[in-house]
Amino acid sequence: MNIPVAAASIEDTQAKTLFFEFKGNAKEYFGIWIVNLFLTIITLGIYSAWATVRRRRYFYGNTSLDGHNFEYHAEPIQILIGRIIVFAVLIAISLLTQLVSPWFNLLYLPYLIALPLLINKSMAFNARMTSFRNVRLSFGGTYWGALGVFIGMPLLALLSFGILGPIASRLSANYIGRHLKFGNAAFRTDARLGLLYRNWGAAVGVVLAGAAGLAALSALAIWSGWDGVMTIVPVAVYAVLLVSFSFYAAGVRNIAFNSTELEGGVRLHSKVGRLRYVWILFSNLVAIILSLSLLSAWSSVRYWRYLSGATSLTVSGTLDHFVGARAAEGNVAAAEFMDIEGFDFGL
Repeated sequence: MNIPVAAASIEDTQAKTLFFEFKGNAKEYFGIWIVNLFLTIITLGIYSAWATVRRRRYFYGNTSLDGHNFEYHAEPIQILIGRIIVFAVLIAISLLTQLVSPWFNLLYLPYLIALPLLINKSMAFNARMTSFRNVRLSFGGTYWGALGVFIGMPLLALLSFGILGPIASRLSANYIGRHLKFGNAAFRTDARLGLLYRNWGAAVGVVLAGAAGLAALSALAIWSGWDGVMTIVPVAVYAVLLVSFSFYAAGVRNIAFNSTELEGGVRLHSKVGRLRYVWILFSNLVAIILSLSLLSAWSSVRYWRYLSGATSLTVSGTLDHFVGARAAEGNVAAAEFMDIEGFDFGL
């Protein structure tokens, strides 16, 4: 899940670091989560749109910066309509393929062609629905840019067995950062490829260490005559890959955030500990499984609180005018935000 970013005000001209703070708690969110789950089940998934809005409003509303909370403005019906459109198209194609002819699989091609557009629309919608101090975020990507960044380059990275992964990470981080705005002030991200490859090397080291440990464990199991080794090995391989990916993702987040600035003297910072991040994800997963999902709310709060606490801004100059000048724009455009392109396509 991503943390919303924005500028904050200070009264002096000295550089000042402002930290994000999450004030929610697991007990309070559990009440929201259990009601969302119950209503989603009994409505056969229809309530999931309302559940999404309630969840985001809780987390955004309890996340503060410089004493001000974030807000999430989407209406559930917007999200529901978007999901119905996507699900209806995919179900229709699936039924035609199974009941009429396999040739209807070709109908997936227009969907894949439209995917970059849908990705841009989804990010633009979520940005417009997020505000800080009455100023909205916005996102304005391009079709060909999204095609290359989110589809073309990841495929090349996959075909290169991950060697081109840092290039894909750099392109995606820069694409998002350079098309995001706070009011009419633009963000800019320039992630350094050298740092990304250094992070990638560390992740590869995690894979090699995990592979060595797995090989030693397998050899010991075979030597001892334990027949269950062939069952454990696939699970262990998946776990090693998941840990290394999470390790890599935490590093990418730090590099991307630390390479991002907002015009007007605002810089973003992220200090996510890679091992700590992996531990939180792993222990959350174990807790959810052992509790039969009852600790999902606790896991979500724990995860969001950690990312919030690891994120900060450095501001310089007087930004009260910076925020105030853009507040009116956010108010006047509110109706347009709600009426035009107001669908979350569930991507």
